[in-house]
Parts: sequence; structure tokens; C-alpha cells
Amino acid sequence: MAAERVIPSNTPTRALQDHQNSITAVAVFLDRCRIVTGSLDKTLRLWDLKDGVVLKKMEGHRGGVRAVAVSQDGQFIASGDDKGGLIAWDGKTGELTKVIEAHSDKICSLDFSPDSEVLASTGSTSDKSTKMWSTE
Repeated sequence: MAAERVIPSNTPTRALQDHQNSITAVAVFLDRCRIVTGSLDKTLRLWDLKDGVVLKKMEGHRGGVRAVAVSQDGQFIASGDDKGGLIAWDGKTGELTKVIEAHSDKICSLDFSPDSEVLASTGSTSDKSTKMWSTE
């Protein structure tokens, strides 16, 4: 049986560049119209995929951004940094809504539940924890 092709082309459909340091995280909105990128430059970018333009430069992290997630309903963006900081952003506008000192060290991953009511975050080697956060 032949394997299915997941990515049928070796050529990207678009390349997005605007950060001042390495991009370390990316999440695509379910509507496939926008994505959010996180960087070691301590910022996120909210992008319009149709035109390839930055809709919003998102600032607020004290450390380099290591993880980003978008809720399935598109209402929330979450980002985590090198210093254990977790930021919640408005998914439509990219405005900062909440800053939480979530972990004692780097946040390695973030994910929303399918109903968008829970955000999970994981800390790095020294933190060794997974924490759940209510979005309600």
C-alpha cells in the first residue's frame, strides 16, 4: 500500500518574515485565515494569511517566546516564554488580556481543549509540571 502524501509539494505557499530573532513557535487558526508566531525576540505576530501581512505585533513577554496555541473557537491565543510567563491574548484583536507567572522555568508547550475551556501548559526540566487553566 502506498503512503499518503501529507505535504504534496516541496515549495512553500508563503514565507512570512518580520521577527528580529528566531521564530520558535507557530499556531494556525482553524479558519486558516490567520496564524500567530512567537519568537526569541519576546514578541508574537498575528498574521493575515491571505495577504501575508502582520495584523498585530504583540508585546508583553519578559523572555523569549517558546510556545503558542490558539483555541479552537479562535477566541484565545496563549503564549509561554523562557521565564515561565504565560500570556492570554484576545484571539480576534491580539490584545493582551492576562499575564500569569505560570511556571518556575521555561514553558515548553501549550494546548487548548477541544471546547476551548481549558488551557494546558507544561514547564521544562526544573519545573516538571503540567498545569491546567480555565478560560472561563
